[in-house]
Amino acid sequence: MNETAAESPTATELVARLRAVHSMIAVAQSEEVALMTALYRMRRGQQLERGVRAVYAGEDAATEIGVALHVPQRTADNLIALGLGLEHQLPCTREAFEDGRIDLPRVRALHEVFRNIDTELVAALEPRIVAYAENADPSRVKRTLRRWLLETDPVGQAERRKSAEADRYVNVTAADNGTAVLDAVLPAVDGVALYERLRDMAQTHCCAADPRTSNQRRADALIALTTGAGRLNCGCGQPDCPRAGAAVAPARKALVQVGVSAETLAGLADNPALLAGFGAIDADLARQLARHARFEIIPEHPASIDHSAQAAPEVRAVESPTGTGDLVHPPAACETRYRPGTRLANRIRALDGGCRAPGCAIPAAATDIDHQDRFDHRSPESGGRTVESNLGCRCRRHHRTKTLADNGLNGWKVIHHPDRRVEWRTPSGGSITTTPEGAKFLFPRTLVLPVTGAGIPEPEQVEPLLNPGGAVNELTELLHVYHPPAQRRYARAARTARKSWVTRQVSTTDTPAARYADPPPF
Repeated sequence: MNETAAESPTATELVARLRAVHSMIAVAQSEEVALMTALYRMRRGQQLERGVRAVYAGEDAATEIGVALHVPQRTADNLIALGLGLEHQLPCTREAFEDGRIDLPRVRALHEVFRNIDTELVAALEPRIVAYAENADPSRVKRTLRRWLLETDPVGQAERRKSAEADRYVNVTAADNGTAVLDAVLPAVDGVALYERLRDMAQTHCCAADPRTSNQRRADALIALTTGAGRLNCGCGQPDCPRAGAAVAPARKALVQVGVSAETLAGLADNPALLAGFGAIDADLARQLARHARFEIIPEHPASIDHSAQAAPEVRAVESPTGTGDLVHPPAACETRYRPGTRLANRIRALDGGCRAPGCAIPAAATDIDHQDRFDHRSPESGGRTVESNLGCRCRRHHRTKTLADNGLNGWKVIHHPDRRVEWRTPSGGSITTTPEGAKFLFPRTLVLPVTGAGIPEPEQVEPLLNPGGAVNELTELLHVYHPPAQRRYARAARTARKSWVTRQVSTTDTPAARYADPPPF
């Protein structure tokens, strides 16, 4: 046996070591953030004693850190803000960070969502979300925390959403090699609609021979919209391109999918809704969108809908191996077809809400409907059936991962448990189980009751940042909540947010929706 091969670590050992190193890096990053924050405090205190105005005192600490570490000043600004937030608002997060149980990206995710949230509400939710974050990726942490905030304080979250929308902006900055970075903050629905419009142009205006990637076509589609061209020219270069010179259909409204419970839609509850590809949105916004929406009812019990859109086959008597006549249903025609019908596909996408792979945020509308137990094209009657229990949403990338796993080519194992739970086992022995995201919003386990007469006021007009009156007075609180220049617009939103919150949840009797519980990590 080769001596070098004998000493090579196994995949399990490599993953274990990788986890240990990742934890050590988190501990070091925690200390780095604390040291930056301490330097900021020191410089601020010194400058306040010398008579520097509170709005400016200590802000050059980020420049000093940038020079010492050769990092951008904006990076130092953000880390100082994070350190002060951990000190004053997020003690559980800081402890987990210092212990290496959560890393910097997850800490940032918690800090961003908790910014401008009432202290009492933070104290109530922080221990729970930190425990959740230890076994979830940053994007899933943010989506889950937003949903919990909406369930706990729906009215307050709606007010914060309106204040945040008032701070929408578009900015462009220079990048390398003659390129630019477009940065924008838009209302959630408009942002999703813009992306879906670009995706639609990238898919329908070009033929299959176009050499550009999907990202490149979406970027070119945005340019086409800004120039008023109205269409994206195919880049295949073929004189007989099927899309060349084709008339451009009138721009259709982008598909924006929202999953909401019937009680919330009717105004009987204030449970959050799911905006596909984004996450939880407040009930007030969901009802606004519903005013001009096309509805599709997704019943909780699948037996109450006809998946095949055709008559069910008659019940027949067949001879069982024991010699007794048993009444059975032969497979319906729809169950032995590879592609599900429209109604069944819509139901699957509504229940799953997005790709069922861990850490993937691709909305359900952009995923494939995949057979969990593979469909047998040679003998459809003996393979995986095209039925609800055997179908799930997977983006193209994770569809490939699952297909390779089925063929034993990548070391993964994808195991399907009852109630649409999917377990993903990594080649090195790790395991994570996902639950259907959409079902939690369509069939909530508890009802969040609305407050009678609680309207959502429009945000108050705020003073300009440079107004030397109230703005300066409020910015003297930088010692407690430090906002770097790029984030100070959030401070204005905080001043208009409601500072009290009331939990309005009523336990309901156990229903089949309880099966979509949300155990860590999903």
